[in-house]
Amino acid sequence: MTYRDHPHTQSRPPPLIDLIPDNRYDLDVSDEEDSFYGRDDDFLINPKWQAAVTRTTDRIPRRIKRYSLVYLAIAFIGLVSWWTYFGPRHAAYKQELRDMDNTPAMSYGNNMRPEFKDMIQVRDMDEQHLPKKHSRLVFVGDVHGCREELEDLLKKVDFDHKHDHLVLTGDMIAKGPDSPGVIQLAQKLGASCVRGNWEDKLLLSIAEAESPHPKKSSSDSDIAVTPDFHDSTALSHGDPKLRRLAKKFHKRDISYLRQCPVILRVGHVPNLGTLVAVHAGLVPDVPLERQDPFHAMNMRTIDLKTRIPSSKHDGALPTLTPWERFWNHRQEKLPERERTTVVYGHNRKRGLNIQKYTKGLDTGCVSGGRLTALVVDKKGEIELVHVDCRREKGYDED
Repeated sequence: MTYRDHPHTQSRPPPLIDLIPDNRYDLDVSDEEDSFYGRDDDFLINPKWQAAVTRTTDRIPRRIKRYSLVYLAIAFIGLVSWWTYFGPRHAAYKQELRDMDNTPAMSYGNNMRPEFKDMIQVRDMDEQHLPKKHSRLVFVGDVHGCREELEDLLKKVDFDHKHDHLVLTGDMIAKGPDSPGVIQLAQKLGASCVRGNWEDKLLLSIAEAESPHPKKSSSDSDIAVTPDFHDSTALSHGDPKLRRLAKKFHKRDISYLRQCPVILRVGHVPNLGTLVAVHAGLVPDVPLERQDPFHAMNMRTIDLKTRIPSSKHDGALPTLTPWERFWNHRQEKLPERERTTVVYGHNRKRGLNIQKYTKGLDTGCVSGGRLTALVVDKKGEIELVHVDCRREKGYDED
């Protein structure tokens, strides 16, 4: 039997290639059109736009491409920060500006102010003390009885009482070790001063002690007697600390304190305009003669809705803003010849606070900080000089 005679050879399957269908004759003529093979059908984005994007991205450094996610994250954080923090603060700032520019119909300073006895509201400093070629004005913040530090400071600025003039911005006494010494030194140097809240407390306490008290005479008739405040019985009531402090002063020291005005109008100084000294602050757009003396000795902030001053710090209430911010804003609105620069103390929390039209000098010497002097020359240029408190932790604990 030959191979061809094998019974299974005739039933072998055809080659696989023969099983592939041949449909070339079924091709529709429309499929041969040029548009069928158009490149636009092969891309989701037009190739021209793809090329433009590619050219742009090729110009971006690889480092930037590599950190693109980082930059996106930073941008996201920036947006969130703006929405949650910076945006609200910016809106509050804009609202504050509107409040400072819009004067309410009824506000502080419109009503009559009662007259205060035994107090000088405004005093003009003698023009001979204004800075000249060889003379200067030396303003010193809250001394609070730190006589040795005051002497150190005057020595550091080369103070010459024959030419220079010293101005103390209130709170010369209390808390520190030598309040009488500070007042005696001020008198010796012929210094000007303003009445601070501590001088006011002391003088009110003495006035209360000196007020007439009925006493029984030997003839059993009632007479009015004005006691000496150095008498222990005269100061047997009130604040015991003020009583003890009052007994340390001579009558001439008390007379010096009584002649300190609430507001000292220093005069015109180049580059500073009209220069004024006060202990705590002033309300813009209110004449010096109509300022409330209590607020001038105690204020720290102003309610912009009512223009009423407050001794509270900013942040205590939403409508309170630092008085010096309001003052500087309002001075910018005035003609240059009408602007006033204020030198003050009182606000130890804000510390040294030098702005264009306000100069805050309370740097907390009595609490272990520094005693600060602002020196003004004839050109109106200023220099700040400091000395450290001699006791590191201050004298507040005494």
